[in-house]
Amino acid sequence: MVKDITFHYTNEQMAKDLINLLPLKENQVVIDAGSGKNKVFYNNLPSFVKKYEYEIEDGNDFLLANQKADWIIGNPPYHISWKFTEKALELSNFGIAWLVNNQALNSHFTPRRIKLMQDNNFYLQKIHVVADNRWFGRYYFLIFSKESNNFVSCNLNTYKTINPSLTLTNTKSL
Repeated sequence: MVKDITFHYTNEQMAKDLINLLPLKENQVVIDAGSGKNKVFYNNLPSFVKKYEYEIEDGNDFLLANQKADWIIGNPPYHISWKFTEKALELSNFGIAWLVNNQALNSHFTPRRIKLMQDNNFYLQKIHVVADNRWFGRYYFLIFSKESNNFVSCNLNTYKTINPSLTLTNTKSL
C-alpha cells in the first residue's frame, strides 16, 4: 500500500506556529528551502518579509541555489537534511530554522558538525518539540542564528572502550 503524498506535508497550523518563533524583521529575505507541493512555510510567511522558495519537483533545487538570504527555513528532506544545512551555511546571513525528525537531529549533532556550524558563526538558539499524529515520534524545530552562545558545546575527541578485563589499578598506564 502506497502512502498518500500528503503524509509528508507539514501541517499548516504547525508551520504558522513555528514561523511565529522566528525573530523575523521587516524587509528581511527569507527562503523556504524545500517548499514541497503544499508550500506551507512559504505561504505562511509574514507579508513584511521578502520571500522565495525552492522545490526540486518544480525545477528549483535549493542545493544548486546561490541566492543569499537573512533566514533559510523549512522542512528539508530528512535523508539529506545535512546537505541542506551545509548549503544554508553558505547562503544565510543570519539564521537557519529546520523542522527535523530524530534521525536528522542526530545527524546534525555530531561534534564535527557542531564545530563546523560554530566555525561558520551559527549557534543553536532553540529546540522546539512538536508532534503530528501522522508522523512517527517527536519532531524538532531547530533555530540557529549568528547570536553567539554556549548552549551547545562539543568535544572533538573520540573515546575508546577500555578493555573490561583491566583492573582499575591498571588503567593508570592508559
